[in-house]
Amino acid sequence: MKDQLVQFWRTRVPRERFVLAGGSALLVLALGFAYAWLPMQRDVVRLRQALPQLRVQARQLQQDAQEVARLKAQPAVIRETGSLAHAVEQNALATGLRERIESITPQDAGHVRVLLPQVAFDAWIVWVGELQASHGVRVESAHIEATAVAGMVRVDAVLVGG
Repeated sequence: MKDQLVQFWRTRVPRERFVLAGGSALLVLALGFAYAWLPMQRDVVRLRQALPQLRVQARQLQQDAQEVARLKAQPAVIRETGSLAHAVEQNALATGLRERIESITPQDAGHVRVLLPQVAFDAWIVWVGELQASHGVRVESAHIEATAVAGMVRVDAVLVGG
């Protein structure tokens, strides 16, 4: 193949060689422009448009990392001795929510089901936050329904000890 190309090139007159070399050079430049330069320019424009949003995301990630470090540095929650159901009941008594609780049913060693037929939603949220802060208890699942009274809900929740 190479010999054929060399033979073809040698049989051309100098003027034809000049035209073929110039045309080949222009073809290489055009292909380089179309398949290398233009796509790179489009990517540069796209990346310049995306850069502000990426900077915002990077700042948010840095803030989140600082928050994680701050939370890891906090001392562990000291849990009271006793069962989860007992801790939930004692906390409900302390916050004045015990009279709203219909039942506190232990399900296994780490889970307890709490049924509140009618409680203020705000009071429920504050109580759950207090349970989490003082005992490491979190809500594993909850079914919350609005009642006929404004601001009041029916809560059926499963709490898990931390």
